[in-house]
Amino acid sequence: MRSNATTHPPGRVQLPTQPGWDYLVFARSGVFTAITDTQAWTVPTHRALCVPDGTRVRIRTARRVAIRCLYIDAGLDALGAGLRVINLTPLTRELVTHAVVNAPMDLDAAPDQALVTLLADQVAQEPQAPLHLALPSDPVAREVADAIMTDPANGLEHHLRTANASRRTIERRFVAQTHTSLGQWRRRARILAAVSMLAQGATVTETAVAVGYASPSSFVSAFKAELGSSPRAFLRS
Repeated sequence: MRSNATTHPPGRVQLPTQPGWDYLVFARSGVFTAITDTQAWTVPTHRALCVPDGTRVRIRTARRVAIRCLYIDAGLDALGAGLRVINLTPLTRELVTHAVVNAPMDLDAAPDQALVTLLADQVAQEPQAPLHLALPSDPVAREVADAIMTDPANGLEHHLRTANASRRTIERRFVAQTHTSLGQWRRRARILAAVSMLAQGATVTETAVAVGYASPSSFVSAFKAELGSSPRAFLRS
């Protein structure tokens, strides 16, 4: 078991990886976005991204973020199958933090082996967090998707004009490739952008304006519809 602990400035994050290692990555402070060819995840401090060996992930930050990585031999299958974001209970977070601080660890040593076993059991029980977006593969639809994620406050028609795209055409491509309507996808993208802002200390009012809602009440209603709780309750959870 190995680890990496680095505080990164805003921008793209290049994590060290090696063949044969799965890894778990989380923010000790701050929040980051993880992107593959087909998915995008928002990962605040109470969540973690589990990455299987060989999976290509791009990570970017909007602000300074303290990122922690824990690398585990892929042969142990300690993080389970598939790329996913999980909730971090206080126990799981303490286990991961302890492992990061004390790595490298020797699995021939009984205490280290016990920690890895307990950590694997806890990760397996953690539910997947509803913090991802399916991304369209069509280049023009992807351009619209990237524009929405980058500038969630701007209107949809602005993004469509910038991409020189027909709403009807893009709507069809989103439904076919992400299995959600363009409007539903945009709402989720705005709410995930809001999660990132709230996790970094922005108020509900500031966040509502920044992601394009006319009032805090309409933003809270959309947040509840998307994630099942109010912004404050979601962060407390």
